[in-house]
Amino acid sequence: CHQGSLGAAGGVRQGLLGVIKCAWILLALLLASGCRVAEEAFEAISAEAFDGHIRFLADDVLEGRGPGSRGAQLAALYIANQFALAGLEPGAGAAGYFQEVPLVSSRPTPGLAFRARGGARYQPAYLQDYVAWAGSPLDSTIASGELIFAGYGISAPEWDWDDFKGTDVTGSVLLFLVNDPGEFIPETFRGDTLTYFGHWKYKFEEAARRGAAGALLIHRGESAAYSWNVVKSSWSGARLSLDMESGSSRLAMEGWLSREAAEQVLSMAGFDFETLLESARSLEFRPLSTGVAVTGRVRSEVSRLGDSNVAGLLRGSDPDLADEVVLITSHYDHLGIGLPVDSDSIYNGAYDNASGTALLLILADAFARLRERPKRSLLFLALSAGESGLLGSRYYTSHPLFPLERTVASINVDGVNLWGRTQDIAVIGAELSSLIVQVAAAADAEGLQLEGDRALEQGDMYRSDQFSFMMARVPSVYIEHGLNYIGRMPGWGDAMRDEFISSHYHQPSDEYSSDLDYDGAVQQARVVFRVVLDVANAVSRPVWRDDASSFAGSDSSRLGGTGLR
Repeated sequence: CHQGSLGAAGGVRQGLLGVIKCAWILLALLLASGCRVAEEAFEAISAEAFDGHIRFLADDVLEGRGPGSRGAQLAALYIANQFALAGLEPGAGAAGYFQEVPLVSSRPTPGLAFRARGGARYQPAYLQDYVAWAGSPLDSTIASGELIFAGYGISAPEWDWDDFKGTDVTGSVLLFLVNDPGEFIPETFRGDTLTYFGHWKYKFEEAARRGAAGALLIHRGESAAYSWNVVKSSWSGARLSLDMESGSSRLAMEGWLSREAAEQVLSMAGFDFETLLESARSLEFRPLSTGVAVTGRVRSEVSRLGDSNVAGLLRGSDPDLADEVVLITSHYDHLGIGLPVDSDSIYNGAYDNASGTALLLILADAFARLRERPKRSLLFLALSAGESGLLGSRYYTSHPLFPLERTVASINVDGVNLWGRTQDIAVIGAELSSLIVQVAAAADAEGLQLEGDRALEQGDMYRSDQFSFMMARVPSVYIEHGLNYIGRMPGWGDAMRDEFISSHYHQPSDEYSSDLDYDGAVQQARVVFRVVLDVANAVSRPVWRDDASSFAGSDSSRLGGTGLR
């Protein structure tokens, strides 16, 4: 069942469907194994439980749960208390339920100016035209050099693509397109399936590796998958990094330019924006010197923050397997207090991700109610600083509470269905490992059609915490809710998703409402419960598919990445 191809354009979807066909061969055996879910466990999974947790976690009193804030501390205490009430042991040893995650905060005040050879100057307006920050948490940084348009900024021999062609870009400020060439050239990379090379984090990393002074991304909504308002809200506040990485050599300036600002800068150099876009879609593309001098200055207020992952442990019942751990993860932070929108400056994050945290707490209660505990141990892990670059999960994989070689799987949730029952359930990453068997069985048991990634071009694979565990070679999946809503017109769910992303994602309007419909959340939680239980009781551990690394490239180390996050 591990031989299916991921394909090219639309490959992940086709790969998932191919593996599901293999999974049905094993499904009957799995369902006939005598693994029955106790009704007392499912009693914990209710609309009332979801409402209570989300109502509190998304309340204004928690001030948006920004990492290191009073609100985040209150959320962490609440989560730990819920673990204790459920009967879970402290998962962090002598530290109890809390694993400290040391963070460095850098709150930027940037300035940016462009000067063409003929003397023309352009100084874009902060937030309206650009956002920028220092790549390293220093009090003051300067990125000064020539602006060089480097296309997609990708060097990927495994895909026979090199935007740099040996060009020395040391000391320059690079201008990049987001995404990868597959968005326009289906036969390259993975077509409309975003690879890690198309992700903003890879581009900044590549610029730093090549000795650039700074790098700016051109925001194009159709490629970035989120609006300029999301860029402003996500990157205008304090930038966080792990304290252990604070000494890393990084760019003096990183940032985004709005499309309009990029057009203005390039016109100063005599370039047509659309012509440059077209040139970047060619294998023959080479970096273009613009003759425009860039000066970027970033002054930062730097401080250290204390934040915590929260861990609750349910020990396994089998003496031979109890030292193996199944992780159930969800990040509990959001953006805290930020730019006001319609007089509201608290970014409550009800859907993203009070809802996922609620599901985590509900599952902890459900598993603790089982008369017969799972054979393997379960570690319920509420992760910090997910919105800041998956920092909590990245820290955990470097400082695991249980050895990674004994961590058999990571099951992640980031956003729970708040709009009603569906006929389907979605999963990201299951096609990369044998976890597809358990996911397919769980979906079937709940009468749900299993779907893969519904937004291949948005790179959700790289935007949630399961990817930190994939980087650490732990078989992992990200279980999303369905979009085919019962009693709604076809396409209603897609429209709801699009409207949420365009209007509420990383905005103060993502907040609790008394008219939320939790029936779909209950469906989603039951599927996750079944997956975790099957993995915890299975005779064999999940294994990677032989071609899993090809999702990002032939070098499996490049599976790494974070999301807008």
